[in-house]
Amino acid sequence: MTNEEFEQILSYRHETRGVEFKGPGPRTDGRLFAQVSKAVLGMSNRRNGGAVIVGVADSDQFPNLVGLSETELATWTYDETAAGLARYADPSVSFDLETIEYNGGKYLVFDVAEFPEIPVLCKRAFDTILRAGACYVRTHRMPETSEIPTQTEMRELLEIATEKRLRLHLDYLRRVGLIDLPPPEARATEGFRRQRGILNE
Repeated sequence: MTNEEFEQILSYRHETRGVEFKGPGPRTDGRLFAQVSKAVLGMSNRRNGGAVIVGVADSDQFPNLVGLSETELATWTYDETAAGLARYADPSVSFDLETIEYNGGKYLVFDVAEFPEIPVLCKRAFDTILRAGACYVRTHRMPETSEIPTQTEMRELLEIATEKRLRLHLDYLRRVGLIDLPPPEARATEGFRRQRGILNE
């Protein structure tokens, strides 16, 4: 994420379906880590994933850019953060971590990828924040992470999972020779060439 993209996110003055803010603190703060984990789980179950930004506090003048101290930031190493998330996510989530410096403050950005095969469930409870077995999503009614609240979110999640399963099945049929289709990247390239009139038909 560039500083310009970060500034664009802040210009909305609120969270979106693809961006969630969490207050500052060290990774060792159990409640904060559980809140961040919940947000990451929700983003992983969203088409194209999303971002979780740590260091932005909830307040009347939201977003309140508090930032992370050097001591707090040092606790959010990738390996320890990934190990912590693995305790809550089933299957595991894919994410990148980066630090953004903005107006003298430092913020931690989780760039969370969409789940690769099946939706991610929470496998361990934490106080009232996380429930074992829950499937967290970003809701349509308002930008928040919660257990699936309506058929709209359920339908969206099932559509993503069905598309992925179909791609895997077609890939398998292609590999074992039961269908004669080039891989998706080759089909995309060929389609582009056809549009440009490069192929002779």
